[in-house]
Amino acid sequence: MFSYVKQRISLKYIIITSTTFIFVFTGLFLWIARQEERFILEQVKKQAVILHKQIVLTRQWVSDHRFVLVKKQEGKSSNPFLRHPEVTDVHGTVYTKMTPSMLTRQLSDYAMEENLYSFNLTNINALNPENKPDPFELDALRLFTSGGAAGMSRIENHDGKKVFRYAAPLIITDSCLSCHNNKNYRTGDIGGCISVFIPFDEAQAAITKNNFFLFFTMIGLTGSVVLILFFFTSRLIFTPIKEIRAFTRQMKIEELGDKGIEVDGDELKEFAGICYVVDKTLKNRHNELEKKIAEATRDYSDTTLSLKKANRELSVLNLAKTEFLSDVSHELRTPLASIKGAADILSRKGSCSDPTYLEIIKKNTNHLIRTIVDFLDYSKIEAGRLELSIMDESLTDIAKEAIDAQKTDAMKKGLKVELDASVDDCTLPVDRHRIYQVVSNLLSNAIKFSFDNSRIRIRISKIRNDLKFSITDQGHGIDDAHHKFIFNKFFQAPREDGMADIQKGSSGIGLAICKGLVEAHGGTIWMESKKGRGSTFIFTLPMPIH
Repeated sequence: MFSYVKQRISLKYIIITSTTFIFVFTGLFLWIARQEERFILEQVKKQAVILHKQIVLTRQWVSDHRFVLVKKQEGKSSNPFLRHPEVTDVHGTVYTKMTPSMLTRQLSDYAMEENLYSFNLTNINALNPENKPDPFELDALRLFTSGGAAGMSRIENHDGKKVFRYAAPLIITDSCLSCHNNKNYRTGDIGGCISVFIPFDEAQAAITKNNFFLFFTMIGLTGSVVLILFFFTSRLIFTPIKEIRAFTRQMKIEELGDKGIEVDGDELKEFAGICYVVDKTLKNRHNELEKKIAEATRDYSDTTLSLKKANRELSVLNLAKTEFLSDVSHELRTPLASIKGAADILSRKGSCSDPTYLEIIKKNTNHLIRTIVDFLDYSKIEAGRLELSIMDESLTDIAKEAIDAQKTDAMKKGLKVELDASVDDCTLPVDRHRIYQVVSNLLSNAIKFSFDNSRIRIRISKIRNDLKFSITDQGHGIDDAHHKFIFNKFFQAPREDGMADIQKGSSGIGLAICKGLVEAHGGTIWMESKKGRGSTFIFTLPMPIH
């Protein structure tokens, strides 16, 4: 049984929790029972105090009138301590004088007959033997005469029954001295005490009943709390622990086989033991893996060195390729220029019977020259060998020059080119030839892709410390999907039928050259376009800070 409990954390939890709650609720039960008993005793004591005060007030009233006359009963003797204890009226009726002490005795007798309570007047030097003090009253009188307390109470067995006894001193007043002047009393002295007897059976029954009710309530509360706590703890803790135990056992079988460890303890100890063994196994595997990683790292380092060497070789080859393209472009440009010159001469002299062929030679030669120039410029930009001749130039003048150069092409399509230069001073340090190349390329594209009889607007403005150049056409526009590729070399936006819109005389690197030239001046170029709403190409150039 003990070994079974030892292997189950839930049983340990129930035992520990139940023991703890039993201990706590037992202490709580004893404390509450004690408080209830004190409360009932206080209530009984308050009744005794009130009863004592009523008796004292009654005695005081009789004492203030010295005595009261009560019709004498047959067989009852009058007070032998009075000189004239009886009085007869004119009708012969005999009355006996009733003193405070006699009244106290008769009231006590009446109360005892009703089984309610009783009280007694006593004194150390009592003349009436019935009023002699018992041990409790004697202790009370000694306490009162010594000035120790104003009242005394305790529970005693009286005639086989438990009673609550209360005694308080009886103080001598002026009215008392009229009868007790021969005892050397003074006002304020203690003339004795009145002790009250109150049956304690009902109070004891109430205490016992409350204790039984409280006891079974505490048992039910303890059981309920333990069951509720166990229910929720089982759901939140024990069930997951059970699942973890099943999982760890399965993991033990998979990782360690049937030769795994056996743990003498509950689920958590078993889990901890398995984790220890698994951790040890994993560490061994980790060490083996680290060795393999170290070997792979050495291979990776060798591979990295090889890749770096290959990359350097590729860089050298790329540079050689760029230089080769530059040289080839330069070499092709010279003979093509000669061809163009010869064609021009033939055209002027009219030596050819059909000048159409000469025009074809001239037109294609111009196309080859522009293409080669574009490739030459782009190869310089890509190789970082572009040289700029910086001088203070007017961007407005450059724009006007480009407009004048392409006015004929614009008129052929019925296009209206507007220039809006809202800046007073458009002068800034640039390479005039290169910026003209950018403006001319953007204007050429705008003319090429604009609808006939539409408008092209060029605007020059200032944004903070930059000059902003924008050119807007009213053409087909460019779909959003192609915006990020528009400045890539050899890229051309496809037509609506999906085919590339290859234009005669276009190499596909014009916008890439524009981007490189603007960025070489420290500027930025971008475009804004919506399909069917035309396009706007914008670039900014930094102005000098004075």
